[in-house]
Amino acid sequence: MEDPISSGRPILTRQRREPMRKALRFCVLAAMLAASLGHAVIEDIEAAALPDTPAGRQLGDLLKAMESGDYENYITSSFNDEFLNAFPMEEHLRFFEDVRAMHGGFIVHSIEESEDFRMAVLAKSKKREAWRRIDMEVEPEPPHKVASFGIDMARSPDQAMEAPEANTETEVLDYAKRTLADMTEEGKFSGAVLIAKDGLPLFRRAYGEASKEFGVPNRPDTKFNIGSINKSFTSVAIAQLLEKGMIALDDRIGKHLPDLPDGWGEKITIRHLLTMRSGLGHYWNEKWRSKLTQIKTVDDLMEIVVDGGLEFEPGTNKRYSNSGYVVLGAIIEEVTGQSYYDYVRENVYAPAGMENTDSYELDQIVPNVARGYTANRSQTPYRGEDLQNNLFLHSVKGSPAGGGYSTVDDMNRYVEALKADVLAGEKYTNMVLGMFENADDPTERPEGIGIAGGANVGINATVEADFKSGYTVVVLSNYDPPVAEEIGIRLMKMLLKATAE
Repeated sequence: MEDPISSGRPILTRQRREPMRKALRFCVLAAMLAASLGHAVIEDIEAAALPDTPAGRQLGDLLKAMESGDYENYITSSFNDEFLNAFPMEEHLRFFEDVRAMHGGFIVHSIEESEDFRMAVLAKSKKREAWRRIDMEVEPEPPHKVASFGIDMARSPDQAMEAPEANTETEVLDYAKRTLADMTEEGKFSGAVLIAKDGLPLFRRAYGEASKEFGVPNRPDTKFNIGSINKSFTSVAIAQLLEKGMIALDDRIGKHLPDLPDGWGEKITIRHLLTMRSGLGHYWNEKWRSKLTQIKTVDDLMEIVVDGGLEFEPGTNKRYSNSGYVVLGAIIEEVTGQSYYDYVRENVYAPAGMENTDSYELDQIVPNVARGYTANRSQTPYRGEDLQNNLFLHSVKGSPAGGGYSTVDDMNRYVEALKADVLAGEKYTNMVLGMFENADDPTERPEGIGIAGGANVGINATVEADFKSGYTVVVLSNYDPPVAEEIGIRLMKMLLKATAE
């Protein structure tokens, strides 16, 4: 099982996607494509027939393989060489396994786009109330192998993902109170939720259990794994060093890390790492998995990162990268002379007032930490519940790429610190908020924040903030994605609609 703490792996998208417009979003949603063939009715949804085109046939075969479990044969026979080699086979297989564990299968509801070599469909998960848009491209030449496929969160046909009507802020808060209680009762949510305006909490509640084994309830101040949201903290640390002139965006990383594989130091820049254009991928391999309980330093991770090669020439493409953020952590250590963890603790968490945020070592005693719960994959005769804990499914400590812990209050404080330029000057804060895509002209303040992280091992977290209205929504969950994102996005939409002039 891959590391939830690294939570930056695009386990639900196998396509390269551009970042959210004018917003900061590090997102790993654990959900994906979808459907069945024919016209069977499942859960009152009539499945749409896929067209008899190269793209339609390939999508049908993909969905059959996804549901049957016959992944490897499909991958090797149907992906073109570039797509096949973009990820190690073990990662392809884990991706399919994760999707099947979360969704079981999918129903194609409708065709949104259909051409001979490209198509997109709206589909629903068979195991949860989740809708996804799935798109696929195939090669124009026979046998029309798969060149890419991907998924995005989508609204249901009746606009269920659209914010329900609410005329006032009070009605939104009442909706949150009622709906979250119902979801918890139905076993669909566990976590903590905070809604604030201009930094002041309007709604702050916890639901479900931090430990099902011992019946310990979640509290509003419980610490949850926040997945890839740690990448935002790493970005702030880099922005601080840029502002101080200790590094430059276009520094070749070999200037700061001389002992890298041949070619890395001269080809990769700090800008490449920040904008996911470094060519570095992910460090999940057998060596990493064998050391999950031992990896506690950036150096430990760097030993694994350098074993991997480049997936493409730096600067020529863009692909989500956890390894790149580990390298950023190593640069922070080299330039400051401190461990990455000490630096962010002193220069990010402390000035923002985040007293309950850190990359805790989970083999040590850490009070008030929620254990994650995921769909039960156990095949042992002792399996008796729909969920299992994630004790042996992720690393013992977070990294510059993800996996630390925080609370809803601390994440609210982080938003306010960014808004007030507490952590870096306006120019460099704008770079962080713009994911450094705006680094050449960081004069305009992005309109909001959207950061999220998680993995299909009982970890999901999201922070949505709108600067104009002053609203912030934080949802931290110890259940599988995409529950936190869906709640956070819906509540923010409701707030903005209710207060629109």
